[in-house]
Amino acid sequence: MLGFLRFLIIGFVVMTLFYGLLTIYVRSLTRERLEEDWEKEGSIGERDAYVEEGIKAYERSFRPKLLLLVYILPLIVFAAIFYVTNFL
Repeated sequence: MLGFLRFLIIGFVVMTLFYGLLTIYVRSLTRERLEEDWEKEGSIGERDAYVEEGIKAYERSFRPKLLLLVYILPLIVFAAIFYVTNFL
C-alpha cells in the first residue's frame, strides 16, 4: 500500500511539473503567433495591447483546457492496466 501511495504522489508531482512546463510553452507559442500576426496586419495599434487581448481570448478558449489531459490520460491508462492485470 505504501508503494502505491508513493507511486501516486510521485506521479502527481511529475504530471504537475509537466503541466506547468507545457502551459508555459504553449502560452509562449501563442504570444509569438500573436506578435507575428500583428506585424503581418500592418502594425495597426499598440503591439502589447493587441497581444494581451489575444492572450485573454486564448485563456477563454478550449485549447488551454485540453492541457488538463496531462492529468486525465495517464490516470485512464493506469486504471486500464490495473484492471487488466488484476481482473482479467
